[in-house]
Amino acid sequence: MQPITDEELERARRMFRRVFGDDYGGELCAQLGEGEFNQVLMCRIAPQVWEADAVPLPSKILCAIVLLAAAHQDCRYFIRAAIHHGISRRQVEEVLLLAGLESGFPAAGTARRAVEQGYQDHLGMLARLGKPRMDW
Repeated sequence: MQPITDEELERARRMFRRVFGDDYGGELCAQLGEGEFNQVLMCRIAPQVWEADAVPLPSKILCAIVLLAAAHQDCRYFIRAAIHHGISRRQVEEVLLLAGLESGFPAAGTARRAVEQGYQDHLGMLARLGKPRMDW
């Protein structure tokens, strides 16, 4: 496999910041050093998906939340992306109801609990950075 180039690393950093914001996206950039598999995924594959422009970025974020909820996976990363992009808690909870209806309410209930944890994680980051608390 070809080594990851500096240009690919920078593209991945831009993607993290675009999706998650400068603060949290900057923190996530640390994942780029977590091995070759993660570098290929985050520097080559993910930018192609997140940079595609046929679907608006907020819609992609809501889709990611629903997909992760349906798959019983942690959606907190994308809760924080939703906060950054001005997606309301009400919108997130509405798509989780859809996820529950179509994939089962235990999964949606678990994801709903992650909404509050993602918000609290975001508030913790703001506090660490000395930034003002925000309501969501």
